[in-house]
Order: sequence, then C-alpha cells, then structure tokens
Amino acid sequence: MLPFLLVLIAAQSALAAPSASVSFYNANQIDSPVDNGNLVNRYVISGPFDYLDVSDIPLYSNMMLQILGDLSIVPDSVAQTSAVIQAIATLGELTNGIPGDSCEAAGLINAFAYASSSGNNAGLAQALANFVQRLSNNIDSITQLIVNPSSARYSAGPRGNCLGGGRTYQFEEAWDAILSNSSPAASSRMYNAFNIRSNNVGAAVTATNIPQVVQVAQYAVQYLTNFLRVVASGSNPSQAGAAAKSALAQGLAKVKC
Repeated sequence: MLPFLLVLIAAQSALAAPSASVSFYNANQIDSPVDNGNLVNRYVISGPFDYLDVSDIPLYSNMMLQILGDLSIVPDSVAQTSAVIQAIATLGELTNGIPGDSCEAAGLINAFAYASSSGNNAGLAQALANFVQRLSNNIDSITQLIVNPSSARYSAGPRGNCLGGGRTYQFEEAWDAILSNSSPAASSRMYNAFNIRSNNVGAAVTATNIPQVVQVAQYAVQYLTNFLRVVASGSNPSQAGAAAKSALAQGLAKVKC
C-alpha cells in the first residue's frame, strides 16, 4: 500500500492558469471507488492507476485523472468513451520507468490541425493509424505493469524520429479545432512543462481528444472498458488486452478521414 496519496487538485477555470491545493493522506484513509456495474465509472477509470506510485505522477497528470473521473460519470456516451481512451493513453505514458517520445501523438495533432485549417486530409489517415498503434502499445505496457511490475519499472518508452521527441506540435491550433478557441488548462501546463513525462501525457491527452480517435474508441469501448476493469482488479489482463487491441484495429478500419 502506498504511504501517501496526493488529493484535492482543482483548476480555477478551463482558460485560467490552474491553482492547486495539495494535501497528503495515508492511503489507508482514502476510500477507493467501487465498481457500480455501469460500463464506465470511476472505478474503471481510476482503479488502474492504483498500480502506479501516485507520488511519482506529475502534478498536472493527477489533475487530469480527476477530470477523467468526472467525465466517467457524465450521462453521455461520447464523454464516457473519451474518459476511457484518455485513461488508457495517460496510464500508458506513465507506465514505463524511463519515458520515451510522443512522436505518434504529435504527428496526429499536427495532421489534424493542418487538415482543420486547410481542408487537406492527405496525411490524417496515416497519422491516425500510427497513433492507434501507439495506443495498442500502451495496452501492452499496462499489461506488463500488472503482470511484471519490476520489468515495467525498468522499461523504456518507445523512441521515434520527430522534432523534439514529440514535445513540439501545433497545440493551440489543435485545441482551437477541438473546442473552438479554448484549451484545457491541465493539458496546456503539461505541454509547456519542462519534464518529458508531463509532455508525453499532454500530447497523449490532446491526441485522444481528436474526434477521429474518439470515433475509433466508440467502436471498441466495451473491450477497452473491460480491459481497464480487469487491470483495476489486479488480474492478468493479457486476454482482455488482446481483445481491446483487436477492437481498436477494427474500429480504425471503420473510421474515414
């Protein structure tokens, strides 16, 4: 059991620089979410993160986890699906002991921003396919975290060949297209952070909010949710992970760019 848990993180608004109030409690004093049987709920979203050392998670990533938990109980299937795919992307980026690059996320963000501003979707389909493959790799990393946590601790994230390792991309342009002239404060802080892990989470969260990614996830949401539920339980998620990866591939084939 982890000795401390970081709680009570709040953003003042979606556009303002967020402030954070930090309190530390013994983990035994914190009630874990309970699975209420709904396809998506707080247990499914937050439970898998219990297998990380939460004291090692960057501050604004903790803020993002609270946001995803709130999304999971919104009575809207798109919002809940978004919470699921963001949870997988975020957990995947936090799983490796040595963070890698986020070239696939940055490539998709740039392709989406360009397509949104120019109407030219030529590079969007391939960028989407690359990012979905990264999500599949994240599922493998999460599985490793449960099956062999020591191996995950000493593992290194994937490396790519892109500008700044994927830390530089069209952040504002992408969020302008996603949310119409606004960007979430937590994602903005992670994009501008000095540490690679925060940058990677920021890129993953931004990429998973792109509509085409959410569409892929909608086709696979039952399998993705089942995977997270198995992970949250601490059981071996290998079989559920394989089914989730297959569902992502099938969903990708159905989405037209």
